[in-house]
Parts: sequence; C-alpha cells; structure tokens
Amino acid sequence: MVDHKEHESSLLVDSLQKNISQEAAPLLNFVLKHVKAIAFGLVLLTGTIAGFGIYNYVHEGNIAKAQETLTELTSAPLNEAQLAKLKKFAETSPVQVRPAALLALAKASLRAENYASAVDAWGTLQALNIESMRDIAGLGKADAYARMGDYKKAQEVLTQMLSSASEAYRLPAKHQLAMMAEKSGDVKTSITLYKELESVVPPANKAFYSHKIAMLNLKLKN
Repeated sequence: MVDHKEHESSLLVDSLQKNISQEAAPLLNFVLKHVKAIAFGLVLLTGTIAGFGIYNYVHEGNIAKAQETLTELTSAPLNEAQLAKLKKFAETSPVQVRPAALLALAKASLRAENYASAVDAWGTLQALNIESMRDIAGLGKADAYARMGDYKKAQEVLTQMLSSASEAYRLPAKHQLAMMAEKSGDVKTSITLYKELESVVPPANKAFYSHKIAMLNLKLKN
C-alpha cells in the first residue's frame, strides 16, 4: 500500500504544478526549489498530530481507517458519484486527515471541471490556516475562479492572500494577481504589479514583464 505521507507530498507537488499559470513557468522553477521543504513540513505536521493518536487507541484506529479510505477514493475512477463520496469524506473525516482529503477533493473537482466544488474545497483548506498548505490553497482557489471566468473574484482572493503569503509563494501569487487584474480589466493595477515583478525577477524573466507593461501602457493610451 502507498505510504500516506508520500501520497500527501505527491499531491502537494502535483497540485502546485497544476495551479500556477503556464505563463509563470519560469517562476515555477523558483517555487519548486522550495516545494520539497514545504511538502516535508506537511508530512511532519501530519505525523506529529497522528503521533499523539498512538496514545489514544480510540482515535488511532479511526485515523488509520480514514487514511485507507482516502487512498481508495483517490485511486478509483473519477465520476460524479465518486466526487460526491470524496466530498462527503472530506466533510466528515478526522481532523488529522481532513487537509489531505480537501486537497484530494480540490484536485478531483478540477479534473471533473466542477470548479464551484474546487473553490469550496480550496477555500475550506485555506481556512484551516495550516502554514504548509494555506498559500497553495489560496492559489488553487484563485485558479478555480479563473477557470470559471470570474477573474475579478480570482483577483480578490489573490489580493487577500498576498499580504500574508510566505516567501516561497509571494512571486507566483503576485504574478497570478497581475494576470487576473489584466483579465478583469484592472489595467493600472496590472501594470503596477508587472513593474514590481520586473524589478525583482532574474534577468531572463524581465523581457516577459517589459512586454506586458509596454502592451498595457499602449492599451491605456488607446
């Protein structure tokens, strides 16, 4: 059977890769330098919580069973019925397993193109305020809104998370915020953010932002 901690780390890395805009690919390399530490932090967190359960036999069995159930649910073919089961499990699972369940639900919802469900799952995960998952949940929630075509809502989510985002996620979050502001028609905010990014990214990435700034300034003049 797949080790639950390894499965959780795999989900985290895969979700990070899926929920950053393709246009942020150069920045993704920077973030991935930190992702192993982020994933390891999640594993330690889960392991520590589960460790306390060893001393409480009433909960220990429930946690182990919940972990097995999550593995079964994420391995089964995805359809609406399976998504509904995963959603119910995420709502009722032990607190030690709930973060992983919500992450799995968000990923499954995206695959099923049920973006409203993805928004709810990411939002609930973000509200748990787990340091190793809070930022990726914010990015995921914004991404789900963007897939729905609600760029303004995505912009709001990213604006809220940016002020408290950890160092590993600050640049990707700012990049996504600039993109969402551009798509929502908030050109001035987008230009401001692109300028901030242009000033801090490596030289190889500056051309992208210079082009965006020039293009949007031209749009403002017209």
